[in-house]
Amino acid sequence: MRIVKKILVILGWITLVGAIGFTIYYAYSEWIAVRCQSIVVNINPNSPRFLDENEIATMIEKSGDPIIGQRLSAININKLETRLSTYTTLNNVEIFRKVDSKGLSFKGKLVISLDERTPVLRIKGAGEDYYMDQNGIKVPVSPKYVERILLATGSIPEEEIRKSLLKMADFVNKDEFWRAQIEQVFVQANGELLFVPQVGDYLIEFGTPDDYELKFRNLRAVYQQGFKNIGWNRYKTISVKYRNQVVCTKK
Repeated sequence: MRIVKKILVILGWITLVGAIGFTIYYAYSEWIAVRCQSIVVNINPNSPRFLDENEIATMIEKSGDPIIGQRLSAININKLETRLSTYTTLNNVEIFRKVDSKGLSFKGKLVISLDERTPVLRIKGAGEDYYMDQNGIKVPVSPKYVERILLATGSIPEEEIRKSLLKMADFVNKDEFWRAQIEQVFVQANGELLFVPQVGDYLIEFGTPDDYELKFRNLRAVYQQGFKNIGWNRYKTISVKYRNQVVCTKK
């Protein structure tokens, strides 16, 4: 009897291990065979929206490789990431596979996580119209996205943009006071800047973008002290181009 019991126990364990092994093998086989049924796009909520989720999903679907209906394990996500990263609007692209299961039933999806570049300056003129981010990457304009940031016009060499104008524009955009005051900067042929303010009929002669923080500090003193007493429309120009002084020219 003891031998029979021992045999039955061993057979029971063999059956249990076999059942577990079969279940694992079946589940793994099903997982390997699962097909992509959808594309999910997650855009950083703090990013601008040059492209929406549907447009990015469509770009993936039209990438040239089969996606929907394709075995999830066979999709080359590195190739797709590289392809999406060629769009200058998009940044920090990450793609991964996800399998949802209900019992032994599996559903596959492709999940795309990304940022869209944040512009700090808009360049317009001479047949060109585009944004630039803080790294100097050009971003095409979109009718779906209009950002109220500093607009630059005039003679703008590429090198000048990357070296100093972008840093100054980023400073203006991050300062609530100047963001509300300054609408446009005109770059003259000699590299000096003219600001067009939001309020008032005057121009600000800024000189070159060098020492921009000091110049803005001097200019702010005029806004907070001088304009409070005499108003906005007494002068035709305000100049901070000369070091440590502000020169106002009356109309």
